[in-house]
Amino acid sequence: MTKLINSTIPESDPQRNSMNKIDKIRYGFVAISILGVLLAIIGYAKIYWESSYIIDNVQLNDLIKAGVQLKVEQSRSLFQVFLLIMAVLWGLFFAKKGEKEILLSDRPELIMFYCANLLLLASAYYHIYYIENITYIYSLAGRLKGSSLSIPDVFGSGINNPYRFQMWCLGGGTLLTLLTLFSAHKLKEGGANASK
Repeated sequence: MTKLINSTIPESDPQRNSMNKIDKIRYGFVAISILGVLLAIIGYAKIYWESSYIIDNVQLNDLIKAGVQLKVEQSRSLFQVFLLIMAVLWGLFFAKKGEKEILLSDRPELIMFYCANLLLLASAYYHIYYIENITYIYSLAGRLKGSSLSIPDVFGSGINNPYRFQMWCLGGGTLLTLLTLFSAHKLKEGGANASK
């Protein structure tokens, strides 16, 4: 749509230059979105690569148990934030009249919308992966017999990375959701209003 408007505006008109600036900002947002998804893929590769390394053991005591419980609760809280953001993003998409046309009518918003969803879903995946790792570690500790129980170091990078990537993907997905809505409602509509 902006290309059509740009073709009808003379080269010397300042309106054309402002629309080009808006398009540059929107495509800058697209570059940020794609970079966020690439970082999530790299994060997954890092988790997979580091999981094959030998992990140190730590003595299982009340402080370690409390630390693990705190991390698990934080991960659950981040998962609840994920659910809230997805509900907001898709709630706007379906509940607000004309929102589908606003978000999906232009390529930049469409790319940002998909990237935001991918990062948010990656956040949910990392939550599940982290909880499964912690559950497995506790099940290993439960099978051991004796007075000195130990578990793999759950705060080490190999086991703790899914938690970190959950936070990063959630933050990135939230940022991309905001950028998508800002681009669709402020930049695109602002550019369309400036052309009238």
